[in-house]
Amino acid sequence: MYLRMIPLAFRSLLRNKRRSAFTLGAIIVGVAVVIFINGFGWGLSALMVSQTINTRIGAIQVHKKGYLKATEAAPLKLDMPEGGELYDAVRTTPGVKAVARRIRFGGTLSDGVNGTTVVGFGLEPVAEFQACPERPVEVQAPGTHLRADKANGAVLGGELAQAFKAELGGFFSLSAPGREGAINALDLEVVGITRGAATLENKRIINVPLALTQQLLQMEGRVTEYVIAVDDNRRINEVAEALRARVGGDYEVSTWEQVMPFLKDTVARLRTIMAGISVTMFLIVILGIINTVLMSVFERVREIGTMLAVGMRRRQVLALFMLEALAMGMVGGVTGTAIGFSITAYFARVGIAMSPAGASYKQLIFPSADPLIAVYAVAAAVVGALVSAAYPARRAGQMNPVDALRML
Repeated sequence: MYLRMIPLAFRSLLRNKRRSAFTLGAIIVGVAVVIFINGFGWGLSALMVSQTINTRIGAIQVHKKGYLKATEAAPLKLDMPEGGELYDAVRTTPGVKAVARRIRFGGTLSDGVNGTTVVGFGLEPVAEFQACPERPVEVQAPGTHLRADKANGAVLGGELAQAFKAELGGFFSLSAPGREGAINALDLEVVGITRGAATLENKRIINVPLALTQQLLQMEGRVTEYVIAVDDNRRINEVAEALRARVGGDYEVSTWEQVMPFLKDTVARLRTIMAGISVTMFLIVILGIINTVLMSVFERVREIGTMLAVGMRRRQVLALFMLEALAMGMVGGVTGTAIGFSITAYFARVGIAMSPAGASYKQLIFPSADPLIAVYAVAAAVVGALVSAAYPARRAGQMNPVDALRML
């Protein structure tokens, strides 16, 4: 019986094409927007994580135990050997793609007239770009990042260079207390200035070659951290566990989430916002369905009375209106999902150009739609349609046939 009512439900929807098209359009647009917004959110969060890993901190870091808790104090005494068994153990761990060694330190930068405290990083000019392959991109043209043939070259943070009015080829003096407390100073030549994205750039950052940093700090053969790239970022946690087993309890192995927990929180908030937008869109769609079905009940009072008078049961009238809502939800959900995935797939190929806050360059966001979202979207459209039609359908099923036939 109920299967034979399906064609009747479709004919009822086509009776008022304008109203049905409006509701169906609302479902399609709502579902398509939800698909695209979720894809955009995933693409944006993936870009934030990828950019941070590939330009700053790597996928995994290894430090002396207790180092991260005292990072702001730049604890040079919590150092590690530059090479030897520890380095070999890290480098040969399955899944490790590249290892770069660094020293983080605090110092004072001066141009002879003005001076300021800085946070410095001693980097390996070659290995650093293997562990963080997008690092060179952060430097403004025509400058370069650290070079192996420029032993005293330095790269200044964009805001730091702006404060000093620094130019390429300019010279500065960098002084810092060494591992044993003695203060040393060296001359540096500016070979690059970073672009200065506000979310990633610190106005007191300076990058210096590792060998020069070791000389400045009297830390020959010592470093404060290993930065690691993995061959598959989906295996970061797995590789980190393998590293912990190899390096022992005197060292701590931290993933990017542990090194930069605020970024993890930012990604989680972004996805929460995307989920909130999705819920809002579906609420709008549900309200549209309620309005459509309720108006259909009011306009078809005499028809409902006739159906009841000729023997149609109340539950069959209820089922008829529920089938109409189900048809709208199913057709709208499937169509909206197809359109949403098509739009997302297009921008996944060409990208969406956006400038990070405070930056002078653009980056491409590549949306990524999860196929599971399609299932959720269609299910939400169907369930939403059924739930929103429940009250109007129940109202229709409870009508008195005599009263209904008397209405004009």
